[in-house]
Amino acid sequence: MADSAVNCNSIRTFRAGDIPHIMEIERQAFPKGRYPKELILEYARKYPESFIVLEQENDLAGYMIYDRGGHIFSMAVKPAFRRRGLGSMMFTYARKHADGKLWLEVRSKNTGAIRFYESMGMRVRGKVPRYYETDDALVMAMDHGKLEQFKAES
Repeated sequence: MADSAVNCNSIRTFRAGDIPHIMEIERQAFPKGRYPKELILEYARKYPESFIVLEQENDLAGYMIYDRGGHIFSMAVKPAFRRRGLGSMMFTYARKHADGKLWLEVRSKNTGAIRFYESMGMRVRGKVPRYYETDDALVMAMDHGKLEQFKAES
């Protein structure tokens, strides 16, 4: 079961009734290429324990989909809820519950996301040309030193 946090924030696993909210977050967060509803539902079927949502102020403020091996498939926070530490909360939750170190692909032009992931201890490990049709993907993974530091603090 997902952990609760202070300030009326709570992380829990995805429920079918969350789909309209997830699609709205997708629309707001990824105007250049959001996931279709069918793919979101497939992730929910395939990763029921690691498709998490974050609720704040009686609203679904963000979500993250990852697998137990640590691959983050998608993560987003509604623009109205950004810069409140909610992305960090979900990232920390995933670090505690994934079996492997976290890693992901991110658009090379998404400098805000890249900075956020770097602040979480990730580093660029590679590049996949034209992964997003019109943009390259940077492959980012947890820095080993940061991962060991996190484990010591947990």
